[in-house]
Amino acid sequence: MFGGAGKKPKKDESLSSVMSPENAPTRSGGSSVTGFDPEGLERAAKAARELDASRNASSAIELVKTQEATKQHEAAAKRAEMDAYSQQLRQQNIQAEAEEARKTLEAQTQHDKHRSEYKDELERKRQVDMLNAQKYMQDEQLKKQEEMVERQESMR
Repeated sequence: MFGGAGKKPKKDESLSSVMSPENAPTRSGGSSVTGFDPEGLERAAKAARELDASRNASSAIELVKTQEATKQHEAAAKRAEMDAYSQQLRQQNIQAEAEEARKTLEAQTQHDKHRSEYKDELERKRQVDMLNAQKYMQDEQLKKQEEMVERQESMR
């Protein structure tokens, strides 16, 4: 009724003997209905039983624990190394940005200095031109006055 499909258990078979791995159903591909292949698990269980029965079992377990601790220490050291490298990169980026800001400020200061010098030069030229224009006007005024004086004298 529930998947027996006509198989009738023999009277001398027990439930444990029917469920043992030797009586496992064989299918093509070696996998069950769920897609799980129990053979690897069975081999691992057998190897574990053999290891437990071995006289070197405790030293093998200690060796595995030591290897795992070593791997964890190596991973922690690698993580610390990567953190230090990351911190170093951040510090280098900060220094590069500070250097770039300093160069920008220096260039801006230099530009402002040139601009101020040019503005000062233009102002000085304007002052010189203004003084020259005033001198010219004064000279022209003086000439006109001299001409007037000469005319007045010549009229007398």
